[in-house]
Amino acid sequence: MLRRPFAYARPFAIATAVLLLTGCATIERQETKSTEQLLAAAGFDIRPADTPDKLASLQSMKQHKLIRRQGTDGRLQFTWADAAVCRCIYVGDEAAFQRYQRLSIEKQVAVAQQEAALDEQLDSPWAYGWWSVPY
Repeated sequence: MLRRPFAYARPFAIATAVLLLTGCATIERQETKSTEQLLAAAGFDIRPADTPDKLASLQSMKQHKLIRRQGTDGRLQFTWADAAVCRCIYVGDEAAFQRYQRLSIEKQVAVAQQEAALDEQLDSPWAYGWWSVPY
């Protein structure tokens, strides 16, 4: 029986692609939830797309982007559409947007500090236990 040299390459490539896409989708979903938590904490109103018409309108909007626009009352509004995860739109005014920016920066600083602390721990000569003793 003759075997093709790359008989398993195609299934392996397909499985790898599926795993990578699944991983990317998971990361995107986590980032979306993190952003939505910041928006809610900043005071954005959450408006669910609870009818087919609202969902269709939501799906036609630019997704996962903070959009600045003029509200129906003439005041400045900021919106964040999410048809995939929460099936809702976040709507906030200028003050909510400013709070969101501040919270976002604070979160970035906290993450950077955590990473720096972890790097510092890993750079320690004791970080790897007794086997890291220099020769």
